Amino acid sequence: MILLGYRDHNVHELLCHEIADRAGYYDRLGVEVRAVPGADHPDAALSAGLGGSLIETLRGQRRWKVALVHTLHPLFWIWTRRSDFRSAGPTVLAGFPAGSIVDALTRKMLENHWAAAESPETLRYPGGSLGDRRRLEALTSGAADAAVIGSAFAPSAVVRLGLTDSLFFGATLRFPTAGLAVDSARMSLDDPAVRKIVAAQTAALTAIGERDPVALDAVTSLLHDAGRPDAHHFLADYLSPQYGPTPEDVRTAGADALDWLAAALGTGTDAATDFYEAIR
Repeated sequence: MILLGYRDHNVHELLCHEIADRAGYYDRLGVEVRAVPGADHPDAALSAGLGGSLIETLRGQRRWKVALVHTLHPLFWIWTRRSDFRSAGPTVLAGFPAGSIVDALTRKMLENHWAAAESPETLRYPGGSLGDRRRLEALTSGAADAAVIGSAFAPSAVVRLGLTDSLFFGATLRFPTAGLAVDSARMSLDDPAVRKIVAAQTAALTAIGERDPVALDAVTSLLHDAGRPDAHHFLADYLSPQYGPTPEDVRTAGADALDWLAAALGTGTDAATDFYEAIR
């Protein structure tokens, strides 16, 4: 059994794994893979969250290398209760933990769209679906006037709460967000099992692009407070058009991501110069 660690239990990290499992791609290739919370399983040799893996590599905590990238479009949104929110930045933002990849991406979005605005007061909540629920509660209760929400909640389901999609990160940011990273201290990129998992998840990418019923089933199973219509819209509007980047696009976006994140963290790039090297 090979453990695949995830950073957050959400659609964008776990979709390809869920499809590969449901469709029997892993079984056909003779490999067993189990998704586990990465924080609880530091022994997991594989990681689905590429942003967090890059942070750990830049900080010298682990030595991750990317074997496959699922998407370059970060599936996070800034939601608000006001329809005129685009004219000014948030005052109080329900956000992710300081130092997390989503916090770094959020700051970049704020700088890009509201450069003249003062930095908002940020209320910190955990990552993952539990944190998403608490951020939504902060927004709907009035404790915050904006909230960063990930892919555990379908946009159509959030709209039903009376909230407005103010900014979709993936519309303007290109960052290798989800995929398959290998801890080179625990497993080789050339390990036959890694190649099989890459093959299985590549087949899953095809299923997403074709909007195969198994992809719809997988999205539905991973969403919170949503049904198949929400999953259908999510798959059609965000996942199918944006999953399965070319190696060329991955290398270009990866080089930019490495330089930007190293500068944002103040680490330099030396520890992660070969992070995307295996992408061909």
